[in-house]
Amino acid sequence: MGVTMKDIARMIGVSESTVSRAINNKPGVGAKTKKKILRLVEKYNYQPNQLAQNLAKQESNMIGLLLPDISSLFYSEAARAIQDIAAKEGYQVIVCNTDGDEEREKNYIDWLQANKIAGIIFLGYGLANNKIINLGLSNYPIVLANRLVEEVMIPSVVIDNATGAFDATIHLLEKGHKRIALINGPQDNLQSQNRLQGYKQALKNYNIDYNPKLVIHKDWSRESGYEGFLELLDSDEVPTAIFAANDLIAVGVIEAIKMGGYMIPHDIAVVGFEDTIVTSVIEPALTTVSQPMYELGANSVRKLFSLINKEEVEEKIEILASKLIVRKST
Repeated sequence: MGVTMKDIARMIGVSESTVSRAINNKPGVGAKTKKKILRLVEKYNYQPNQLAQNLAKQESNMIGLLLPDISSLFYSEAARAIQDIAAKEGYQVIVCNTDGDEEREKNYIDWLQANKIAGIIFLGYGLANNKIINLGLSNYPIVLANRLVEEVMIPSVVIDNATGAFDATIHLLEKGHKRIALINGPQDNLQSQNRLQGYKQALKNYNIDYNPKLVIHKDWSRESGYEGFLELLDSDEVPTAIFAANDLIAVGVIEAIKMGGYMIPHDIAVVGFEDTIVTSVIEPALTTVSQPMYELGANSVRKLFSLINKEEVEEKIEILASKLIVRKST
């Protein structure tokens, strides 16, 4: 363990407050004493306890970032933007991985508040909405990124998932497909609901009846795509096209299609969603809906700094557009 401020104070025989004043270059410390303190600070590579300083000063140069899956390519680009801009503002980012667990999300919120973190960004889906509502009502600086809470007006940046899903499905319909399956995320997830909405609207525009047997709800994993396609094989009619609600699901779908001896896109076309790095390494290259994830993170953290600085947030709910990228899988 490294030395503490208490250790340095004991070595020299002064109070902790004297050590603190010397480190922070504040008056009230003799030149010789200050020199001894700074020599020990350098010798032992002393690092101040930032959280303890937050509590003492009742302010912080840290912000919290809560997200459901730190390993997700979908969230990593947004998190990078948040860290890039926070660093330019002189802030550090504490990243909290919730795994989509409500209790864990609640615990992180309590911990961040208790340690006087300046503000919090909630990236992606979560379940602790009552906590968030209370934070919003108390005017604690928070921003929602690709997540909405209807009960209270909280500054938010969201991607238009419904239009992206609509464009993806329309693309398949224009290719002549009529039996289009959707392998979606969890049924209670806002992004899943919006992507289902866009899918349904596209079918309606082409006067094709919605068939719930062609829609499968799973999680966002590669395994879900593989298993979802196998389930579709057991249906009355194998779909001629599959809209996968994210790129990882699409990868699993493509693997299962190949294992089944089908050709892509001749027998079955595939569209993904997100435009992560996997789209360029999978064969065939994946048609997908590109989402502006860096912009999502950047705009979210800018809104948070406006709140922290008690400035007016002009656009409370900001909606970012997605874009269909056509490649060889369709």
